[in-house]
Amino acid sequence: MKIINYEELFAEFKRDGAISEDANEIANMLICELCIQSGKGLARFLGVKSCFDNHMALRVWVQKRLDSSLGYVVEDMRCQLQSELYELLPYSDYGNY
Repeated sequence: MKIINYEELFAEFKRDGAISEDANEIANMLICELCIQSGKGLARFLGVKSCFDNHMALRVWVQKRLDSSLGYVVEDMRCQLQSELYELLPYSDYGNY
């Protein structure tokens, strides 16, 4: 009898936009800390589908990063992803008020 790993199977076919609670929490923190507006354009810098507005694009990007990380701590991942965002985005005044 063949054993099916459903978590692995679902992860392979998970649709874009399926966001975990951790990813949503981290993305919300980053949106607030970096004062990310709800418009369009961020998706291209994050390498996600351009159909997403800035907030959803950030959530999808965070989810993809969490999917590739094992045994993460939410606060540690938030700090790491915040640093990565600064490197990905062109120079801006996010968070510098």
